[in-house]
Amino acid sequence: MKMFKTIQCLCAASTVAFFSSSSMAQSYALQKTTTLSDAVKTAVDWHPRIKQSQAQLLRQQFSIDVAEAGYYPQISGGLQGGYEGNGGETGFSQSVVLSASQMLYDFGKVDQEVASQQAVSQQYAAELLMVIDEISEKVASSVIQVWRYQSLEQTAKEQVVSLEKIMDLVEVRYQKGAATKSDWAQSQARVQSSKALTLQYTTQKQIWQSRLASLLGEVSGVVVSEDPSSINTATCDYTIESLNAVPRLAIALAKQRQAIAIAKQSDAKLKPTISLDPSVTHYIQRPEWDTSAGDEKTDYAIYLNVNMPLYQGGAMQAEKSAALAAEQSADAAVSDARLSIIEILLEASAQKETLLHHRSVLEAREEYSRQTRDLYQQQYLELGSRPLLDLLNAEQDIYQAQMDQINIENDMSSLGLSCANAKGELRELFELVVSE
Repeated sequence: MKMFKTIQCLCAASTVAFFSSSSMAQSYALQKTTTLSDAVKTAVDWHPRIKQSQAQLLRQQFSIDVAEAGYYPQISGGLQGGYEGNGGETGFSQSVVLSASQMLYDFGKVDQEVASQQAVSQQYAAELLMVIDEISEKVASSVIQVWRYQSLEQTAKEQVVSLEKIMDLVEVRYQKGAATKSDWAQSQARVQSSKALTLQYTTQKQIWQSRLASLLGEVSGVVVSEDPSSINTATCDYTIESLNAVPRLAIALAKQRQAIAIAKQSDAKLKPTISLDPSVTHYIQRPEWDTSAGDEKTDYAIYLNVNMPLYQGGAMQAEKSAALAAEQSADAAVSDARLSIIEILLEASAQKETLLHHRSVLEAREEYSRQTRDLYQQQYLELGSRPLLDLLNAEQDIYQAQMDQINIENDMSSLGLSCANAKGELRELFELVVSE
């Protein structure tokens, strides 16, 4: 009798907890809802990391303008004053100087500086796309997990209802003496176990809803209102050429171009620079001893200059060697990035094939479990030849097969997301407009 009362207390406490979770679920129904596409677009529109990358790219575009300025005349002017000497005579002078310098030929120094800055700009542009892809992938992954646990929670609740029906039948039979006390206790325990499982899924659902909310700039959990399995349309097929548009590989290629430009620039620095350098000097005050120009206060000059480094302690050669080593490193980085992308795609493709086969097995398992449940129920209730344990196991097998299918469907969505992200197709898939 004492055991009977204990089980009753446990059942009552668990039922209260279960219905309190149901009330919590109803409050969640009042929260903001979203879909996969809307969630990604919302996150991309507001996320500060994207704005930071956009500002960085804009700054680099001005660096290209700075490099291109080397093609144009460099004009400077100023006021100078001081003492000049001629033999044993000195005198104070003051003048206004206006000078210019136009590079005529420098063996590619300015060209390679511009190419280097353009490569950096391409790198930042690819990094912007990679940030967008990372945020899109993180948001989409959260949406998939929210949908997974929403679906698992719903299936677990259906399992509770189904087991409660069996529990009610057993209790009626027990009251009439047609079932044993162990059958009654066993049915009660299974119901409480299924309620505990439901609470676990509810907790996980709320955790992922909160994570999704933080990515969307919301203050409370966000409910996913639509199955995100549309992401499964993304395939893992690829061509070597198509991978060049993947941001990760595009960054490596941009760094490779920068390394090549720097290597060429370091080689050009060993060669002369030819420039045209005119200047105008207007004396406000000439030294008293300088009478060569008479009353003329303005001097003009124009020079054709050829400048080149002769010896800097080996610094120029060391710089060239370092640039060549950087170029080799960049080449290897490109190959490594390409290999990493291919590895992700091949692995995801193999997993998708396995999951497709597993899903078909689970569908058959669910159907056979339903047939078994119906037979066991008839044998238990009408013939009394089947133990309750078999009936409970068969009932739970049905819902376990459903839960396994839910996990497989969402795992396939995650793999589709992984393939789309690896191929750089998320922006196209979600129709994102990228503002650089």
